[in-house]
Amino acid sequence: MPIKKSKLAVAIMWHQHQPYYKNGSGVYRMPWVRFHGTKDYLDMVMLLREFPDVKQNYNLVPSLLFQIEDYARRDAKDTVWELSEKPADHLTAEEKRQILDKFFIINVNNMIRPYKRYYELYLKYKNLPGNTDDNNSLNYFSSEDYRDLQMWYNLAWIGVESRKRPELEKLFRKGRGFSEADKKILFGSIKEILSQIVPELKKLWESDQIELSTSPYYHPILPLLCDNYIAKESSPYISLPRSHFQYPDDAEEQVEKGLQYFEKLFGRRPEGMWPSEGSVSMEALEIIARQGINWAATDEGILANTLKSKYAQHKIYQPYLLNTGKNSLNLFFRDHYLSDAIGFVYSNWPYEQAVSDFMNRLHAIRKLIVEKYGEKDISKFVIPIILDGENCWEYYDSDGKPFLRELYEAISEDHLIESVTFGDMLKRNKHPEKLTSLYPGSWINSNFNIWIGAEEDNRSWDVLYQTREFLVARQNEGMHSEETIKSAWEKIYIAEGSDWNWWYGEEHSSENDMEFDSLYREHLMEVYRLLDHDIPAALYQTIKKRHFDRFESTMPKNFIHPVLDGKSSNFYEWVGAAVYDIQNSVQSSMHQVTRIADKIYVGFNAENLYLRLDFFNKPDPMLDFVLAIKRPRTITVVLTPLRGIMEKYEMEDGIQKKTNLKPDFKMNKILEMGIPFKELEIKAGDIIGFQMLIKQAGKLLEEFPNMNLIELQVPDKDFDLIEWSV
Repeated sequence: MPIKKSKLAVAIMWHQHQPYYKNGSGVYRMPWVRFHGTKDYLDMVMLLREFPDVKQNYNLVPSLLFQIEDYARRDAKDTVWELSEKPADHLTAEEKRQILDKFFIINVNNMIRPYKRYYELYLKYKNLPGNTDDNNSLNYFSSEDYRDLQMWYNLAWIGVESRKRPELEKLFRKGRGFSEADKKILFGSIKEILSQIVPELKKLWESDQIELSTSPYYHPILPLLCDNYIAKESSPYISLPRSHFQYPDDAEEQVEKGLQYFEKLFGRRPEGMWPSEGSVSMEALEIIARQGINWAATDEGILANTLKSKYAQHKIYQPYLLNTGKNSLNLFFRDHYLSDAIGFVYSNWPYEQAVSDFMNRLHAIRKLIVEKYGEKDISKFVIPIILDGENCWEYYDSDGKPFLRELYEAISEDHLIESVTFGDMLKRNKHPEKLTSLYPGSWINSNFNIWIGAEEDNRSWDVLYQTREFLVARQNEGMHSEETIKSAWEKIYIAEGSDWNWWYGEEHSSENDMEFDSLYREHLMEVYRLLDHDIPAALYQTIKKRHFDRFESTMPKNFIHPVLDGKSSNFYEWVGAAVYDIQNSVQSSMHQVTRIADKIYVGFNAENLYLRLDFFNKPDPMLDFVLAIKRPRTITVVLTPLRGIMEKYEMEDGIQKKTNLKPDFKMNKILEMGIPFKELEIKAGDIIGFQMLIKQAGKLLEEFPNMNLIELQVPDKDFDLIEWSV
């Protein structure tokens, strides 16, 4: 008699989090809580209601919940809101400048281009006769232009489900020529959307379709609060701050405070916790367990480093019970690849192919488990998938709703896969494997290097330590009221959040770098102001040294004549080329760990454009490389190393024309290629702008730069006489 096949569980958790953006004046410096509230948080819940058999997990950070409620219940506003609601006819020159600088900070392809009027304003902005520092350029936009821009920057952040409300549908249909009355309708709808997020989540939790978990209140890296020198355990050669920050009481306060606020909103405490950024240490997990939490989750890399030689991939697909010292805690380890696939890869694929690939991988994992343990024990296993549940959707078509619908439908209909909550899983597997220790680290490279070790990170830790020490000394003096001391401590807890150091160092950047820097220092300054003390001069100095405002292209220094043999033949053959460090290129609010390309070299001589791509590991021969030229016109050049061909594609009279080019390239340890400018029909003086894409089986794996272009001016024969280096 054949053994009945059971379903393998998959637990998908959407982690929803934004930094604490409120400044000392009570205004939110940045609008991202509101924007993601209207685009993602409610929309994801509304979509899930269409699939009652699908279970999901949501991890909600308390400081995010507070900010959502602040908008919905206490009339909070952000700087973009204030700039948007001011009548366009009354805008000052400075306000116009801020609108033009801020209101195009958005994914152009997915969130501007689809809307005719918004895209028209974007092109007008890109073609300003001057820049926004020039008052004459500000007048290039009419009052109607500014009013439409005020509307569209906020409309574009309304989710595809929420915009089905009649009043919002009407605004989208109108499209242009908005009135001041339209603004009131828009912002009234925004408040309604935000006010429904927590109640809708609560209903789904009560119905057991979802499980809610939480994180420490201000999203700090708990192990670093307990002892920031623990960073050396996972990175022995890291450069540590001068100040030894060692305050486990702060870590416990962040956990307890978060649980109390969560319970206040939802009426009960959660069973689970995602420690901020999956960051764990034995001391941090003991604190979490002591607060009555039943389960926590982190990354598979932590388990691999814990088990060392005993580790195998299939071991992440089961819960573990960790003895934390005085307590115990159930642990789940997320599948890194599948989590990253949703977060970074599938947004570039047709959603049907993405879901098919995802489900095929789930079935492959099920097969692996069955081969290892047998069909009868399948109910003990689970595939944990944990990722950012907000920022990734900007890169998907239609906010990712077609992808999610297809995914939820596929899970609903599958006979061998089912979705579960983490709580469900612990009821099934009552005798998990046991652990007595755990490697300290985060989900990013199993260490803490994003938040400590760089010069900017370490300076941030030092000023935090100094400000905290100052507060403790003043508190011990007993000269200030309990309320004042409590307010000062709140500023310390805010500054302990992970997001400030996410942006310090070289790993990440955004258009808001200096705003994050300013807001962090402002919270620390407020401690001194509250306690009637002079602010230290160090806090007036920016910590962020570089501001990656826009991707910047670099012009090659001189002509090169490399040997295209797929290896670095000699040091000098690429000297003079522009070099882009892809691994250290700035990332945004999301962080991608798995990468293929390391560096790209861009060079030329009077006849040829040369490109060189360096890799982290020997490249897969099945990869295709695409030179996507956008300026001065659209040209696509495809290199297929396996077939040894180079093809050029270009549209002529609405028909795609293919031309076979001389395959002047070689891939070995590196990829080197050359293309004559004449083959591209590009002449000296033209500006060529392009991206480099890596594909496999037609699916995009990587692109560089992500949302910009590498640009250079095609040289003439005399360039080498003018621009030269030694």
